[in-house]
Parts: sequence; structure tokens; C-alpha cells
Amino acid sequence: MVVLNKIDTLWDSLSTPEQVALQIERQRTGSASVLGLPERQVMALSAQKGLVAKVTGDDRLLRASRLIDFEHVLSQTVMHDRHQILKATVAGTVAELCTQAGHALQAQRRELAEQRTELNGLRGKNASVINHMRLRIEHEQAEFGASLAKIQAVRSVHLKLMREVFDTLGASMLKQSVEPLKTQLRHKGLKIGARKAYGEVFQVLRANLGRADRSTDEMQVMLTAAFRQLNTEFGFSLQIPNRPDLVSFARDLNEIERNHLQYLGVGNSLRLAQEGFAVRLLQALMARLRAVFESALDAIEMWNKSANAQLDRQLRDRRLGFARRVDAIGRIQQAAGNLEERIGEIEQQEQELRERDVRLIQLTTPMLDAPAAGSDEAALRRVA
Repeated sequence: MVVLNKIDTLWDSLSTPEQVALQIERQRTGSASVLGLPERQVMALSAQKGLVAKVTGDDRLLRASRLIDFEHVLSQTVMHDRHQILKATVAGTVAELCTQAGHALQAQRRELAEQRTELNGLRGKNASVINHMRLRIEHEQAEFGASLAKIQAVRSVHLKLMREVFDTLGASMLKQSVEPLKTQLRHKGLKIGARKAYGEVFQVLRANLGRADRSTDEMQVMLTAAFRQLNTEFGFSLQIPNRPDLVSFARDLNEIERNHLQYLGVGNSLRLAQEGFAVRLLQALMARLRAVFESALDAIEMWNKSANAQLDRQLRDRRLGFARRVDAIGRIQQAAGNLEERIGEIEQQEQELRERDVRLIQLTTPMLDAPAAGSDEAALRRVA
């Protein structure tokens, strides 16, 4: 939304209200044309007169200020659409977390079922069979420990690629990339080379996004292979999260480039020669670029944390599972009566997991009532 303030400067006692309204509409139409926006997204008002009208209770002045129209647009479109977008985002995140939690509960149920099967098989068995069972668990534990070295190797490569991505999209690289344009805009007088420097800066920024995109793709392939192997060998339920879509950030860059390019044209040469204008232009550009690259890094970091959190949780659960199985065998060896006690404990834990399943559904169902994807896209377009 674009707001043209101070329409009260057009109020003229020698002009009729219709003539003043026509002047305001011409301003709106011209501004929309220059900015390449639909006219409905350009509003004109007088904030100061609107405030005076509210303080004094002057309804006529309030209508003339057009502040009420602007407030209506904010409440009925922009804020409503933003609410719908945030609601859809929350619902998507909750759905993903719900899936991950469900997989974690399933893995724990499978672990307990294996333990219960083992313990049921020990009923009536002699000491040698129990000892053999202990040795088998310890052997499985050793094999699992050996595989952790492979996991650490994969994580080392993953961490190296993540550092490269953060270096590529970080604040230092952004500042360095924009430096040639900054140098051009600092020159006194006409900024002859500013337009060329501007284009070269965006080429560098798009190349940085491209490198980051290729790195995340490489990490995705690597994690998918590692997760598939762990799921096959150890019965894990690892789900690789969706890779962040950096193409959308490239589109944002293109839009920023188009929006600011007009200020570097021949028509703005004299304004650009003014030091204050050039400084403000650079500050506005840097603010938008920082927002794009910080958002890209946030998306990559969330994706990375989601993948690692799953792996850490299931590795921890598997270690605890081995420890519990060895402990159970040791307790059975000490006293035969502990077998039934341990089986009872496992059945109690299984019941608790079933209750957690029900609780998970109760907690997440109200948050999954999100608007359709199509309406989200339309809302985004309207807000944009």
C-alpha cells in the first residue's frame, strides 16, 4: 500500500470540493502509474487533519481527511490478509511438528514392543539363554556405535556446507557485494557509473543465492541418503524436511532491482547528484536486501535444525533403548521375579505412549484449521 499524505495542502477555498477531489485523484493516478501499482493500492489522506478531527469530534473534517477510508483498508484487507497468511504458516509448521512427533512416538512404541517380545521370550528360560541374549544386545549396541562414526562424518560435511552457505548469504558478504555501488553513489556530481554498478551488484547477489541453493541441494541429497540408510539399518523413522525454496528469494531480488532502478535513470540524474538523496537511496536498498538475505538464512537454519533435531532425538532414544535392554537382562539375571516386573513396566510405558498419541491429536487439531493454499496466494498478492 502507498499512502500520499498531506492532501490538506490541496484544499483551496477558491476551488470547489469537486475540483479538489479531482486534483487528489490525479495525484493518485499519477503516483500509481509511476510506481507500477493498481490505483486501489494508492491512497490519499491527511493524517494531521484526521487526528484533529478525532480529537475535536468533527465528523465532516474526518471524512474530508480520508483517514477513515485508510483505516478501513488496513483492518479489512492488509491486517486480515496478514492474519490469514500467519494462520496458514502456523498450521503448516504445526502439521510438520505433529508428523515428527508422531514418528518419534512410533519409534518409541517399536522399541518397547521389541523389548517386550524379548522379555516374553525369556519366561522359563535358563541362565545360559539369558546370557546369550545379553551378548546379542551388546553386539547390536557395538554395531550401532560403529555406525555413529559414519554419521559424524556426514555431519562434519554438512556443517562445512552450512558454514559456506552462511558466509555466502551473511551480512559481511552482502556489505562487500554492495560496496561498488556505494562507491559510485559517494562520487560528487552526476553518478555516471551508478546504473552499471547497480546491475553488477545484483548479478553478484543472484550468484550468491545460486551457490547457496546448490549447497543446500547437495546437503539435501546427502541427508536423504544418510536418513534412508539409518531407517533401513536401525528401523528409524527419520523424515527429511523440505529444502528451503531459495528461488522465491531470487524473485524478491529481481523485484527490488526493478523497483529501485527507476531512481538511477536519466530523469533522476539531478536528484541522484544530491548527496542526501543518494545516501537515502542506498539505505533503503540495503534495508530491503538485508531483509531478503536474513529471511533466506532463517529458512535454511530452520530446515537444518529440523533435520538435526530428528536425528539427535532418535539417536538418543536408541542409546537409551540399548541401556534399558541391558539393564533389564541384568536385573533378570539377579532375580527371576524381576522379569514379570519389567514386562509390567514396559506395558505401562506403552499405555503412556498411547495416551500421548491422543493428547497430541487433541492439542494440534484446533491449530490445523488453516485457509486454503489458493486464498493464501491471493492474500500474498494483495499484501504485496
